[in-house]
Amino acid sequence: MRALKLFARTVLSLAMSAVFVWLSLRHTDVRAVGRAMASADPVRLVAYVGMLLVIHLVRTVRWGLLLKPLGEVSFKRLNSASAVGWMLLVLLPLRLGEFARPLLIARPPAGGGQQLRRSGALASIVVERIVDGITIGLLGILCLRMLGQSASGRYFEFAKSASVLVALGFLTLCAALVLAVFFHDRAVALAERLLQPLSPRLAARATGMLDAFISAVHLGSGWRLVLFFALTALYWTLTAAALGILARGFGFNSLTPLMLAVMLTIQVVGAMVPAGPGMVGTMQFFTQAGLSLFDAGGFSARGAAFANTVWLLQFVVQVGLGVTFLVAGHVSLKGLFGAAAAEGEATAPAAS
Repeated sequence: MRALKLFARTVLSLAMSAVFVWLSLRHTDVRAVGRAMASADPVRLVAYVGMLLVIHLVRTVRWGLLLKPLGEVSFKRLNSASAVGWMLLVLLPLRLGEFARPLLIARPPAGGGQQLRRSGALASIVVERIVDGITIGLLGILCLRMLGQSASGRYFEFAKSASVLVALGFLTLCAALVLAVFFHDRAVALAERLLQPLSPRLAARATGMLDAFISAVHLGSGWRLVLFFALTALYWTLTAAALGILARGFGFNSLTPLMLAVMLTIQVVGAMVPAGPGMVGTMQFFTQAGLSLFDAGGFSARGAAFANTVWLLQFVVQVGLGVTFLVAGHVSLKGLFGAAAAEGEATAPAAS
């Protein structure tokens, strides 16, 4: 049954990717796209790869701040779990790899070390995603308003609506999480009352997981919180700047920081769409949709070449980093998605 579900999900994800690949390339000559990719400025390609490596480092350190309350985690362990986790997020369909990072970091490393609570590791990912979602949604709303009539085109209304929906959606999740933390017992009791009529067994299991998850939400000290938000700002600034560096390699020289921020917003919205391995199709289409707000060549061969290069280099860097740590033996995928041992979850200590 599990294999059948995985097969169905994979087929669905590939179909979704195929649709977006077609939308991305339907008005272009594929050979012209290839020629445009081959003629891109190699210096800017190398610079973009370098920026991606720095971005990986920043988001890894930022994640480490959220894990501090769970216990001591060496940078080697943190970096390995981060690299392999992001690789699995890229490779697995329908964003199933979202669970890889918390599962990897919770397991003790091969050389021995402290086991972390899975609920706490998962909570760190949820907090990270909520903060990023709010940031990117508000960034899109603010930048589109500041740009005024500089942004136009077929996808302008979509960009406005998507920014608002993302911001509202993640703000709602943030509010729900805050309420659950402050009203812990009531939140667990409410979940139990809602699920009990469906299945007592499901209710017991779900409320136990919810209880552990809420208990694990912890940001730590005030200075740690300030540093986390500073690294969040740096992370998104570097990501937008990297996009601008690569865009100039394809002749898109008039993109301002505000325009790049909007493009990044649309690109991130596209990444939320569950698609095939590597987010193929969605990454290209939404990158071009964002570009088309400011340049008529967004869906030209040059625009498609830019979008495909963004996708290709991100894929190569993320998979390359993950494979490097796997080959080095720093991380093992054996039994990664198996059931957690109950005693391990219960006894894994937390640090303040």
